Amino acid sequence: MKAKKQLRKPENWQDFESLCKKLWGEIWQCPEIKKNGRIGQNQNGVDIYGIPKGESQYYGIQCKGKDDYSKSHLTEKEIDLETEKAKLFTPPLKKIYFATTDNKDVNIERYVRTKNIEFRKNGLFEVHIYSWEDIVDLIDENRETYDWYLRSRNFKQKIDVNLLFSNGTEHLTVEVPFRKRLTIFTKKVPQQDKTSTQTSYLNMILPGYEELLKQQSNLAEITVLPYHNPLHTPINKSLCGFQFLLTNNGTEAIEEYKVFFKCIGNIKELGVFSKGNLFDSHLYKYDAYINDDYSGVLKPSKNMLVPKDSRIFDKLYISSHPEDTDVKIIWELISKNYSTKGVLSIKIKIKFEIVDNTVYVEHKSEERTEENIEEIEI
Repeated sequence: MKAKKQLRKPENWQDFESLCKKLWGEIWQCPEIKKNGRIGQNQNGVDIYGIPKGESQYYGIQCKGKDDYSKSHLTEKEIDLETEKAKLFTPPLKKIYFATTDNKDVNIERYVRTKNIEFRKNGLFEVHIYSWEDIVDLIDENRETYDWYLRSRNFKQKIDVNLLFSNGTEHLTVEVPFRKRLTIFTKKVPQQDKTSTQTSYLNMILPGYEELLKQQSNLAEITVLPYHNPLHTPINKSLCGFQFLLTNNGTEAIEEYKVFFKCIGNIKELGVFSKGNLFDSHLYKYDAYINDDYSGVLKPSKNMLVPKDSRIFDKLYISSHPEDTDVKIIWELISKNYSTKGVLSIKIKIKFEIVDNTVYVEHKSEERTEENIEEIEI
């Protein structure tokens, strides 16, 4: 609540009017909400108008930039003047809101309530007031306006944090290799065996040749096993690896922050790449933690991010099926004094490495091709 109440006011009345249009457009669920005319034209007491979802009549907003701009306050005289003008708005209004950057005042609120009852008894529109504290409450309750207000260039925010991939983008395309092993079963074509004839002839002219040939054949059957390093951890090349980059573009530090995220897409596993090898990976510290539902949290040990600084988190991986797929990553940052959220996306493109092997069979009916897709480890 403390952070919410510190939302600062727009710098001028034009920005305040834009804020009101954005805020009540979201509240009313009215994409057709509009500012009334242009500067200098008679607006009949209405700066912004629209028809809220589910209603059949127009609602109007009169924006009053006060206090910090003109060092003045909203008065009863202004309420009277603008409500009289609003009677001439066509088609007739159902309600009119006075939205002001002035701070809440019990006297002006009492006067507006009285005015509201008077107008309703006379079959006119309702009259309501929203002071700055009321508007801050509404901003906090309407996330789209909240994010827009903090991020808009028209409102210079003190805190602005964004989560991207380590290459500085919101969208990532990763080519992931898989091995497609083709086994071709085919009938062997008989060939005349010339080797035995040549061996018999050479054995006649060179006694003992056939026995020497057998000894060489036995030596050729000796298999030398490859050396295996017990410290080597196999590397799975068929994983989609990525890292998150968190940057503080604002002018204030964020403290005690965490980033929650969830992957949505046709994937098999979400994980964190191990550091070190099989025997010492437990000695390393990690700042990414993964759950079973393809979600996780980024929680660094030093969780303060000063202005203009960035942090890259542990390398994560997605194990996917051997088919092209799109993965959406929904994230939300929460901290001691700030919160924000966003969406990232990864396009996984599969590239097959073809390996074929021929197996000879006795009968034509046994001929076939078998396909097996497997991950690639080195």
